[in-house]
Amino acid sequence: MKFKIPLLMLRYALLFGLIFGFTAQSALAQGRMVIKPGIAVGFQSDSNFHKSETNEKQVYTYNIKPMIEFSYVMDKTRVSLNYFADILRYNDQDTIPAGGVKADDFDYVAHNAMFTAENQISDRFLIGVDNLYMKSSDPASADANSNGVERFKYSMNNFSPRLLYNFGDKFGIGLKYNNLKTDYSDDAVGQGEDSDENRGTGTFYYYFTPRTSFNLDYQVWTRDYDKATSDYNSQQVMVNVNHQVNFFTFTAGAGYHARNFDKAVSGGDLESFVWKLSVAGSDPDGAKSTMFMSIGSNYNDSGSGETYYKTTRFDAKLTYLVMEKINFTLAGSLQNSEYETSTREDDRWLVSLGADYLVNDFFNVGLEGGKEKRDSNFAGKDFDNDYIMVKAQFNYDLSAK
Repeated sequence: MKFKIPLLMLRYALLFGLIFGFTAQSALAQGRMVIKPGIAVGFQSDSNFHKSETNEKQVYTYNIKPMIEFSYVMDKTRVSLNYFADILRYNDQDTIPAGGVKADDFDYVAHNAMFTAENQISDRFLIGVDNLYMKSSDPASADANSNGVERFKYSMNNFSPRLLYNFGDKFGIGLKYNNLKTDYSDDAVGQGEDSDENRGTGTFYYYFTPRTSFNLDYQVWTRDYDKATSDYNSQQVMVNVNHQVNFFTFTAGAGYHARNFDKAVSGGDLESFVWKLSVAGSDPDGAKSTMFMSIGSNYNDSGSGETYYKTTRFDAKLTYLVMEKINFTLAGSLQNSEYETSTREDDRWLVSLGADYLVNDFFNVGLEGGKEKRDSNFAGKDFDNDYIMVKAQFNYDLSAK
């Protein structure tokens, strides 16, 4: 396995440095600790749980999600851990023929733990490490540009040390390393394939003005699969510009992505112009309304079975608070996927509308409904799914006075 010894040494060196810095400062300064336990419960009804073109089945989903948020912040050090477990149970509402797949066969407990530690060693030098662990059956969690509908259970761990050095008020450089391991519970043929990704990122920052910044981002990574899927290496360079206007931040980026496989694949090696545009903002107080919209084009990274495609994807989310108690959310996405190893092309979209009633600082209840649809030029790949969700969540800040 590539980079095993360097990764192990780097991991422990960084953790030691962060812990040492944290301990040394603890003796000299008093930080602020936040502990927020919580629990959420939910119910969801899907009209087409399996997202099938011809075999639609209505399924009810029940979930209980215990969670905890921990953070400790001092002048130069921050440590945080956010964790939740999601106990998911499924119940068929249609008759299942003999030998058919039952919804409760997919019952499982999901996990998600995000650990972050960082230390401002000097005015110019920051070092940090992040580690994300999750156990899921949602393909979108494994790849931001996923077009999958399968419910294969897998665990994923992403370890990422990073550093940032500012040469002055105008210039800075960031370096980051990612090791991403994906392990499927059942990696039989057609059931997902284990992989190991190693990625290095270098970013050069330049600040034109307090409201306008530029960065040049270069990434190189390898993904090694355990079985038949071809290993590959990718290189990507992008130029990005950020500009703030009043309470909105606009971002534009453009670059080039090249991917080479270690053996011949249908369609050959990949290369393309890649780009992205986004805008994010909120009202002056940041409490009543928010907006985020983005659009961009790139390849998917997780291509088990050589299923690679180029995507053009649009995402949007708008929130608005009414009477200080009811928070409305309108969200949606649209993704076009053009497959590189076949003539398949899909258009997939999702739109949802929700409202959360903020009973008090610790408790809220919500209702959400939405529709997801995929149109494909390949037989058997279309689907429609309507869903409605009811949820309630309780959080308590043990550090609050």
